[in-house]
Amino acid sequence: MKLISVIVCSAAAVLASLALPGVASATDVHCTSENGTDITVIDGRTACRAATDLLGQAKSFGIDGVGYANATAGATAIGVGVRGGVGASNGAGGIPIALGVGQDAIALSSIDSTEVSQSPGVPIIAVSVALDGSRASAQTAERSVVCLGGGAFAWNSRTGDTCLSTPFGRWQTPVHQLP
Repeated sequence: MKLISVIVCSAAAVLASLALPGVASATDVHCTSENGTDITVIDGRTACRAATDLLGQAKSFGIDGVGYANATAGATAIGVGVRGGVGASNGAGGIPIALGVGQDAIALSSIDSTEVSQSPGVPIIAVSVALDGSRASAQTAERSVVCLGGGAFAWNSRTGDTCLSTPFGRWQTPVHQLP
């Protein structure tokens, strides 16, 4: 009889937690920078920073995480950290985008000014996404993409290099050497 009571009470508790609305505890901060400004917002363990020169535009978001964006030489940088993740983007031209979602996830996207100058008029995009403890990096200076862990993606539009890491394995395009 006691076993049945435990099962019924446990089932009721689970159903009640799913059916009744909970109190949201996510802390959200956002930073936007242009025309040479540098903005930092910290709220407990949530933070964002956006910094630019006179030509760049940077947006960062922290949703219970840390977002960082630095844009120079006309770059548009976006960094987002969610649920304990870190998204950091840094660009001297081009569009670096970094998204870190989940505890200990780190995403880094970086665009180097020499890569931008070698492709005038062609937008260079670097994207990295890391989930729950994974690492993702797209850096044009090293002409590399790196994906580590159970959920990571990175892409460099200049070289076409791409990687994907899942719980089932890791896939990466061959490294391209540009002139």
